[in-house]
Formats: sequence, structure tokens, C-alpha cells
Amino acid sequence: MVYPVTGFGVRQAPALAPVGVYGTRWCAASQMVRRHLDRLGVPYRWVDLDLDPTAARQVAWLTGGDISHPTVSVGGEVLVEPSLGELDGALARAGWIPDGGGHGD
Repeated sequence: MVYPVTGFGVRQAPALAPVGVYGTRWCAASQMVRRHLDRLGVPYRWVDLDLDPTAARQVAWLTGGDISHPTVSVGGEVLVEPSLGELDGALARAGWIPDGGGHGD
């Protein structure tokens, strides 16, 4: 992989696509996705839909009218109630993990 060279010949790694998890504290699937990302060492932005009505409306718009959780955004790719395998695929496409390198089923 070729990285852009910055001043003094230092290479700068490309920025990885941001990851956002939209869910609720009481949703087991939302917590499973968060634990999975934590185990993989992938940083993410957590948004609690019970506490953020604007985010809840945005998720409803993205998912066709339902506030489905978890909804996960990986660099613009939106996953609605993903399996861990689907999440790993999106993470691999975004460069967070090697292809086939996650632990999801």
C-alpha cells in the first residue's frame, strides 16, 4: 500500500472511514455490536436513540420509517440490524480489519 508522504519524508496512513453505532442501552443486539467493535479495537461513535430524538428521526429516515436498532454506519455504508458477519464485511471494506479477519458469524 502506498501512503502519502508528508514533510520530512514521514508517511501518513490514510484516514479510515468513521464508524457510528445507533441503538439503545436496553437492546441486546446494540450491546452485542458494541462489544464486538470493542474486541476488534475499532473506535466508534455511540448514539443512544432514547436520548437523541434527532438521531432517532435520522435513523427512521435511513431505514425507511422504522427506528431499527442497532443501525451501524461504516464510512457511509448503512447496516440495519446487521449480523456480526455483515458488520465484519463492512469493516473489511472500509479497511478496519483484514478481509475475513473479524470474528463474526
